[in-house]
Amino acid sequence: MKLNNKYRLRMNIGIICSLAILSTSAPVMATSTENLESQSSSLQHELDDINSEILDMSSEIAKIEIQIEDTSNSIISTEEQLSIIKNTETEQYAEMKKRIQYMYENGSSSLLELLFSAEDIADFVNKADFISNISSYDQEQLDELKNTITTYEDQQNALKEQQVSLTAMESDLKDKKSALTQKAAATSTSIASISDKIEQIKAEEQKAAEEAAAQASASSGSSSGSSGSSSRPSYSYPTSGGALTPDKGVVYFNGHRETYYSQRVLPGTGLNIPGRHVAADGTIRDRDNYICVASSDLAKGTLVETSLGMGKVYDSGCASGTIDIYTDW
Repeated sequence: MKLNNKYRLRMNIGIICSLAILSTSAPVMATSTENLESQSSSLQHELDDINSEILDMSSEIAKIEIQIEDTSNSIISTEEQLSIIKNTETEQYAEMKKRIQYMYENGSSSLLELLFSAEDIADFVNKADFISNISSYDQEQLDELKNTITTYEDQQNALKEQQVSLTAMESDLKDKKSALTQKAAATSTSIASISDKIEQIKAEEQKAAEEAAAQASASSGSSSGSSGSSSRPSYSYPTSGGALTPDKGVVYFNGHRETYYSQRVLPGTGLNIPGRHVAADGTIRDRDNYICVASSDLAKGTLVETSLGMGKVYDSGCASGTIDIYTDW
């Protein structure tokens, strides 16, 4: 009886030692993983902001391109009107010269005949005013055409200045968009690098847990001697930390260690989760409202109690003794 007690004491000591190894190494790795996931989440928010700014700039560039096209069309229209007015001015000036030439060459007899054909003094005065106003009218028409030409030329110059300004603005926005696109690419690369580091740390964490489990198994096997006990060691973490939250990435509940992995970092596209949806608490759940979890100790489909409610195993790959809760945090 005393001998059995000694074996039992040695076995318990071995299990306690293995649990001590797990409790010292796992939280360090978890903290490192939490920091990386926090960095990844922050970078993802930054990337979303950059992409939103790029979309706004693309919209602004499109508007400016429309304005440039409208301005170019207005310049063409103004040039056409200016050409027509200048042609009219040329034709009118030619006609005026012909009339002046005719008046000087044939004016003496023709104008006298016009005046002497007056029926009374009032008619005579009217015809004299008519002859006097012919050249004044021509001059006024020419002055009006010149003013119109000046107006169109000023309008054309203003449109050209507007076109230059819009083109410069478009070029500046395209440069900024290019810089933001490069920044977005660099941010995406950083997110991918952090995701790789997270996977590496989780793999190291799992390896460390497996080595600790193997050490515990060896210790319990050697302590039991001829008792023939070779059962798999169980993990019995004391409950502490309360419920899992985005800010509290590791808690101990129901004899297991709890962590979470976010679909924003690890989309989990290969998981077959019927009725998959995001619950009000941010957990990913199936159609039966079970929280989707990962476990390397439990078979897929196994139900397990977590600090956030009943979960169902849909994935593996996490450290032994750990329940990984799938979230949208």
